[in-house]
Parts: sequence; C-alpha cells; structure tokens
Amino acid sequence: MKLKNFVAILMVICLCGCVCGCDLIDNTDELVSPPELTGEMAPIAEALYSSAGDDCDLKYPTAGDNRSAIVLEDINGDGVFEAFAFYSTSNDEMTTMHINAICQTEGKWTSVADQTIVATGVEMVDFCDLNDDGYKEILVGWDVNGTSEKQLSVFTFTKNVLAQKLIQAYTNFLCCDLDSNGTYEIFVHLLNTTEKSNKAMIYRYKEDGMAQTAGCIMDSAVKSAGAPVLSVLSNGQKAIYIDEIKGVGSVTEVLYLSKGVLVNPLLDSVNSFENISTFRAASIETKDINGDGILEIPVASDLPNAVSDGEKLYYTNWCSFNGEKLSIKLVTIVNTVDGYYLTVPNTMVGYIAVLKDIENHKRAIYHYDSQNEEMGKLLFTITAIDAKKWDKSDFDHGDMVELSRQDGVVYVAEIGEGAKPFAITIDTIKDTFYLVD
Repeated sequence: MKLKNFVAILMVICLCGCVCGCDLIDNTDELVSPPELTGEMAPIAEALYSSAGDDCDLKYPTAGDNRSAIVLEDINGDGVFEAFAFYSTSNDEMTTMHINAICQTEGKWTSVADQTIVATGVEMVDFCDLNDDGYKEILVGWDVNGTSEKQLSVFTFTKNVLAQKLIQAYTNFLCCDLDSNGTYEIFVHLLNTTEKSNKAMIYRYKEDGMAQTAGCIMDSAVKSAGAPVLSVLSNGQKAIYIDEIKGVGSVTEVLYLSKGVLVNPLLDSVNSFENISTFRAASIETKDINGDGILEIPVASDLPNAVSDGEKLYYTNWCSFNGEKLSIKLVTIVNTVDGYYLTVPNTMVGYIAVLKDIENHKRAIYHYDSQNEEMGKLLFTITAIDAKKWDKSDFDHGDMVELSRQDGVVYVAEIGEGAKPFAITIDTIKDTFYLVD
C-alpha cells in the first residue's frame, strides 16, 4: 500500500478513537474495547506499546492544524514520514506528559526517542525549519495547569535524538518569516492579566539554541487575546494582527519588524500605555472586509441615535494600516446581536441616525441633519424574524420584503416614507446588507 494511503488510514483511525488499546479520547466511559489494528497499522502500534506500555493515554492538541494525538511529519524532507505521539501513562505523575518519536527504517516502525515534560495536555503542534539545516523543528504548546498556564517547547530531531531547545511561557505563538529574510522565527505573545503585563517576543535559532532577539510591550489593559494572524500592511510589509478584549470593548494591535526592532505603532507608549486608536465598544474582529487581500481593522466613530437620550451608537469604520496611518476603506453599521451589517455609502455617512429596538430585533434608519442636529423621515427598517413565524401562511408580511435567511432567522426590510428622495429601494438595501460570517 502506498504511503499516502497508509497516512490517510492512520488519520481516520485516530479520529474514530481507536489505536492499539490506547485511549484516544479523554472520556472513555462509553467506549467498548477498541479493535486490534492489523496489517500495515500494526507495526506503529507495536512500536508505541513497546515504548509507552499498554496503558498509554494519548492526548489530542486542541488548536492548530495538527489535531491528532499521533502527528505525522516528514522532518528532513526525505519523503518518509516520522510519527510523534503525545501521551501520559498511569505510572506518571499527574503533571507529566511525553512526546515519543517513532520512525520507520526499511519499512519497520520503531520508537527511537521519548521526552518527558511537565504538562497536563497539548494545545498545539507545529513544524518549521528555524535554522535552515533542512530539518524541521517541532513546536509544541503544552497546557501546564489546565489551560490557565501554557509552555512552548521547541525540539530538534536529528539522528533519532529529541533535544529541547526552548521552554517559554506563552499565550499564543506563531511560526513565521516576519522580516521576509527567508528564515523562520517564532512570534510569542504573552499576556498576564494578574500582573497587567502584555508583551510580544521574537525568538530565533542562534548557534545551538533559541534566543529572544526582539520584543515590545502591548496594551496593558487587555483581558484576553485572540490568535495572532500573519498578514501585510497596506504597503505590503508583513505584520502580525492581534484582536484583544479589554474590560469594555476591544482593540487590534499591529506589530512588525523594522531594522530588527519589533514595533507596536498603535500603542500610546508615553501616557496611557494603551491602544486608543483602534478601540471599539463591540468585540468585532479584524477581517478582510472588502476582499483586497489586506486585513481591515474595525474602528468606532459616533453614530447619532434617533432617541435623544438613548445609548451611544457607533459606525464601524474598516481601516487599512500602512504602519503609520489608519485609512478608512469601508463604513458599516454592525448589528452584533442579530448577526448582520449594513455598508454605508460615503454620501450617507453623517446623514443618518439609528433607532435600536432590541426587544423586537429591529433597526430603523432615519435621515439626519447633522449640522442642525434635526431628525428627518424614516428611510427603512431591518428586522430579524423567526423563520417559522415568517413562513406561516397567516403571518402578515405587510410591506416587509425578505433580504436573507440563516440559522432559522429571516432578515426583512421595509421602505420608509423618506426613502424616495435618496433613491433607496429594496434592491439598494439588498446591495448593502451582509450576514456576519
């Protein structure tokens, strides 16, 4: 059988939850004894048994692209896969885990190396060549104390030897070539809310180990952070975007390397040590909103409320960033509760007000004279209605027209008396209406 077919079978069996008597899912209460593996799968099972014992408990990564407890990778590019298993046994301390390297020589699988580490689980596994020697390093993110503490390990694997080159606390990490010099480095984000510490670091392979070569501070008021995303600035330079949640609202930090220095240009590093430029009240994530291949950052600006004493409302301005300046590419009104947004033409920005009716899942858009602060006539409404209710034969649709539907919700629009002078029709509303991904 060809190697790629063998790999596919291994992945299927891992997903089904049965490998050689090892528990492939943490909760085994409902498992029947797994079947014995036969044929070409048996040798890798036998190799793991010989090294780990019959009571091995395989651990699954919970994030990243590699979600199997046995990860296959061609470390040295010779066309032959190596296998790396992550497990613990009943003989281990509760905070001890293993990484086991299993290789094949002349068609025979053999466990050739095993390393123990203080951990309770695996969050993520990645591979990249950090020193340009043709061998990929193994990056493993370990859960140390549940998921509240995490440690990143970097292993080399040459001549059947697993050697740990780095152990570093992290919140998120990313293997990337941030400075476009052809060599990968590791970007590490470390957030400690107890100490109000938020920082980023760059690690590179130096001589026979890993060393920090750059770093910067980040917003000190952040409570949680999303995964870093490698993208580009609007000028084409590579950058890392990180969406973060604060006590109220969220921000996006953009980091890039300039002459070896890790720069965080949106941070007020003189007074507040916070990112004020990208603050928005809603937790809206960065995305390529207009399909130009560049991430846009959602930034809030004031939107008049049709009720004078109502809550403060905001436009969401989607901005590109060139390392110095945020430039608005698209203006939207986002309804995070009902899951949609409306794009606002430039000609209408500053000339509308919104009535937010949460109880009835309704938004009413009015014309607004910003110079005189005067309300005009109703332009249109958008309402989210339960699909079962909308589809009933006796439901009175009135002048409402369906725009879209998703997950049992129908989104409908109704034209107001003030729409005609602005050439607003159901078709123009459809052109501005988008469901949130």
